Amino acid sequence: MRQQMTVKVQGIGNGMRTDSVAGKHKIAIDEPVTMGGQDSAIDPLSTFLASLIGCENVMAQIIAKEMNFDLQGISFEVEGDLDISGLMGNLEVKPYFEKVVIKATVETSESQDRIDELKEAIDLRCPVFRTIKDAGISIENHWLKASVTI
Repeated sequence: MRQQMTVKVQGIGNGMRTDSVAGKHKIAIDEPVTMGGQDSAIDPLSTFLASLIGCENVMAQIIAKEMNFDLQGISFEVEGDLDISGLMGNLEVKPYFEKVVIKATVETSESQDRIDELKEAIDLRCPVFRTIKDAGISIENHWLKASVTI
């Protein structure tokens, strides 16, 4: 059964800065000085990647509970690669991320196999992850136990 949800955000631009409101929450976005902004807030592309982190975390909490998974904590590092000449006007270059890499460190008593099972379930259900993946953008998602490094 469908459970349709509409997400609504409003924003006002002032130069390169945008002040948005989502429900009772405020979000400020700006560009660094080198891009014509005042560097007064996080930039749009970093905001996009932060949204991915937030969505991955929320889905981890939901799915871990469903799986009876011992999720004690999780931290993320996400990088996105793009050629900025596309957003600067070169129409022959894609103006979006060509590749996104997620590195998640999971604090848990669970095995790496269980961590992989959790990650796979999140890959299927995280709306931001799926938006990126289904758009055809290369996305790598590495989840490791806190004591293991990539």
